[in-house]
Amino acid sequence: IRWIANKIEECTNNTKEDVFNLLEDEEYIQSVIEQYSFITDEIKNKDIYYPLEGYLFPDTYYFNGKDVTVKEIFKAMLDKMETVLLNIKAKEGLTTHELLTMASVVELEGKNKEARKDIASVLYNRIAKNISLGSDVTTYYAYGIDMGDRDLKKSELNSYNPYNTRGPKMAGKLPVGPIASPSLSSIQAAAEPNDTQYLFFVADKNGKVYFTKNNSEHEQMILKLKSQGLWYVYE
Repeated sequence: IRWIANKIEECTNNTKEDVFNLLEDEEYIQSVIEQYSFITDEIKNKDIYYPLEGYLFPDTYYFNGKDVTVKEIFKAMLDKMETVLLNIKAKEGLTTHELLTMASVVELEGKNKEARKDIASVLYNRIAKNISLGSDVTTYYAYGIDMGDRDLKKSELNSYNPYNTRGPKMAGKLPVGPIASPSLSSIQAAAEPNDTQYLFFVADKNGKVYFTKNNSEHEQMILKLKSQGLWYVYE
């Protein structure tokens, strides 16, 4: 949402504050719940930062002039998401909100599209075993840190936040809501993950993802990547 707000300010006569003010407008949020069948009261959870995070489909949109309103922009993005979801069958037992939440984590964890169905499999496997997802991208979102800015602090990793799947009280749980706008491939991966026994994955500095079945294999993979100079190190 923060990125979308910046883009709207950059390309139209609206400000970032206009975007955030609309997201805080309870009447507006209720109106979209009533208009779109895939949006439910789940987005009104008080712990969710931005109600429409994850629901605005990422795409290129064209409007007739810079005077377009934020509502019109959001309508176009929500209309596109509605169309996309018509052809997606949510994994059994998941609400659409949970599907988009899972898809958003997959989106940020899997820059390599080919790996996304395996990444989704890992996340579902961990939930099934009541293990924390342990996803750094959820911690970045929880504390408003842009990925790539810096590494996470131990205090952030270990603090409870309903978005932070690295923190306490989050075993076997998804974040409270989406943490990004998931692409079609991430939504498809969340809806139809591969069937694997993987419980861990790690990406090298080039974005290639490696999957393992237990913590021992995972730690060995990290050591291997470091020895090969493939481990990402913050400047």
